[in-house]
Amino acid sequence: MLKKLAPQKLAVIITLLVLTVATLLLGGCGNKQAASTGSNNTPTSGSQGKEKVIGVSLLTREHVFYNEIEKAIQDKSNGYKFKAVIMDASQDSNKQMSQVQDFITQKVDAIVLAPTTSAGIAPAVDLAQKAGIPVFTVDIKADGEVKSHVATDNYAGGKLAAKYAADKVLKGKGKVAIITYSEVQSCVDREKGFKDGLADYPNIKVVDVENYSGSAEKAANLTQDMLLKYPDLDLIFAVGDPAATGAVSTIKAAGRSVKVIGFDGNPEAIQEIKKGGLWVADVAQHPDQIGGKVIDLINDYFNGKSVPPQLLIPPTIIDASNAK
Repeated sequence: MLKKLAPQKLAVIITLLVLTVATLLLGGCGNKQAASTGSNNTPTSGSQGKEKVIGVSLLTREHVFYNEIEKAIQDKSNGYKFKAVIMDASQDSNKQMSQVQDFITQKVDAIVLAPTTSAGIAPAVDLAQKAGIPVFTVDIKADGEVKSHVATDNYAGGKLAAKYAADKVLKGKGKVAIITYSEVQSCVDREKGFKDGLADYPNIKVVDVENYSGSAEKAANLTQDMLLKYPDLDLIFAVGDPAATGAVSTIKAAGRSVKVIGFDGNPEAIQEIKKGGLWVADVAQHPDQIGGKVIDLINDYFNGKSVPPQLLIPPTIIDASNAK
C-alpha cells in the first residue's frame, strides 16, 4: 500500500514545490517593480483600489494657523477618499523624527510635514526618500529632497508689511525694530522681505532685530528691552502673531505708543486691529488654501501628473479698513 501511494505523494510534493517557487518569483518581481516606480516619481506604495494613506506631522496644534491647515488637509483628504493620519510634533524635532519613522513603518503613501526646523528635518526627509515615500511640506521649507512645498509667499508678505509701515504708519520716516524667528525659514523670509521693502525708504531705519524663537513671553521681554534701548522707537514688525501679541502687551504696560504690524492673520490679531489701537495691521496668510492645495498636489502625484517644486499663496494686508 505504501509503495502504491509513494508516486502520488511525490507528485503532490513536486506540485507544491513548483507553486512555492512561482510565488517567490512573483513576489520578487513585485518588490523590484515597487522600487522602480518609486524612482520614477509615481506613487510609491498602495495599489489600485486600495485606500491611500497620508501621514501628516504638524509643527504644533497650539497655533490656530496650523489648526486651519489641519482642518483643510482633513476635509480635502476626505473628498479624495484618502486617509489622513495627522500628528502634532509639538515643536519638537526629535518627536517629529519619530513620527516620520512611524509613518515609514506604516508604509504610508505620502508624508506631509510642517517642519519644526528647516535644517533639522533633513534626516527625516532622507529616510522617507530611501523608503520610497514622497514628502510634501507646508508653511516651512525643509532641507532635503521634497516633491513640493506649499506655503505663503513669505518674502512678498514681508515687503507688503514694509510698504504698509512706510506709507500708512511712518509716512516715510522713523525707527523700526523687528522681532524675528531665526530657526524657521519662512520667518527669515518675512524678515528679509521687510528689510528689502524698507530699502526704498532711506529715512526709515531698522535699529534692532531680535529672535523670539516662537515664544510670546520671550517676545514680550525682548520688546521691553527694545523700549528701554530706543525711547524714540516708532514701530515693531513681528514675523508672527504670537510675537506681535507679546509686543503689544509690553507696549501697553509701558504706556508707549509704538505701533505693531504682525504676520499670520489670526483671530486675536484681527480683534486687536478692529479696536484701532497699537496693532495697526497684519499680513494675513490663508492656511485653508495651503492645506487644501497640498492634498490637491498629492492627488496629482498619485495620478502620475507632474507637480511643481513650490506653490506660493499670496498674502494680504488686514487693517482697520477691512478687519472683520
